[in-house]
Amino acid sequence: MAVRESDVELRSGDDICRAWFFAADDAAGPTPCIVMGHGFGLTRECSLREFALAFAEAGYAVLLFDYRGFGDSGGAPRQLVSIRKQLEDWQAVIEFARARDEVDSSRIVTWGFSLGGGHALSAATKNENVAAVIAVAPMFDGLSSTLAAVRQWSPLAFLRIVARGLKDLVGSWFGRPPTMVLITASPGELCLLASPDAYSGFRAIVPPDFNYEVPARIALLLWAYRPGVMLRRFLRATLVLPSKIDKINPPGPTIRRARNCKSATVIELDCEHMEIAIEPHRSRIVRSTLDFLTQRVPLGQIQ
Repeated sequence: MAVRESDVELRSGDDICRAWFFAADDAAGPTPCIVMGHGFGLTRECSLREFALAFAEAGYAVLLFDYRGFGDSGGAPRQLVSIRKQLEDWQAVIEFARARDEVDSSRIVTWGFSLGGGHALSAATKNENVAAVIAVAPMFDGLSSTLAAVRQWSPLAFLRIVARGLKDLVGSWFGRPPTMVLITASPGELCLLASPDAYSGFRAIVPPDFNYEVPARIALLLWAYRPGVMLRRFLRATLVLPSKIDKINPPGPTIRRARNCKSATVIELDCEHMEIAIEPHRSRIVRSTLDFLTQRVPLGQIQ
């Protein structure tokens, strides 16, 4: 199916989010739209375009965006992982998608990878027009993800990261420039994600000019974000694709919560966290997503 791709921008707060919008050229009318968000510190350039194209070629409209402060979007400070602001971006992007003529405004699907998977669920709970949620290797439990990262740090690294986090957080109260820390790095360098697969995994999917730094305050704050608890009362169709060997977002809490959610389908992946965009895992995720949507949010109008 031929796909039309366009660059779009939308306002979120006082800044601009930029995105790619994909739609089938020969769609008979408004179609469901998959709103896609990236993971921790990433951008839409980080191997997500291939997923978006596959979904659009199947007939769905797709909107893949960068959070404020990341990629081509506006916003300062740059690279800031703010849970509050990123959830505001999700709401703004969902409303933008609903206003498109190509989109069936009552059938939005949120699709997120890693931290974006947690956001996809959080955004859906706040928006009744979201018909389904798809979360790939999701960060549903910030506490378990934080503990997994801390276990990879030496005692000295722990002290240095906490010190940078405090300096950055306190400095932000007084308008000072951020104190940065690397998301991941080669062995021996100070970074947040020091598991053996993290650096090689990032290098496999990010562009050559990727910025590996983020303001260090997130090291002190991420533990409190636990979107998976919302699954307890979530009744809309949900597809959760956790990785059984994920060292960044441990799968245990995610799988337990998802299996206790009556509206959730769980398909476990056999790949490292950052391998979701590498074959054969990407094709399996695409196939699982489209099979799920065919049943829960089909292209034809719901009778």
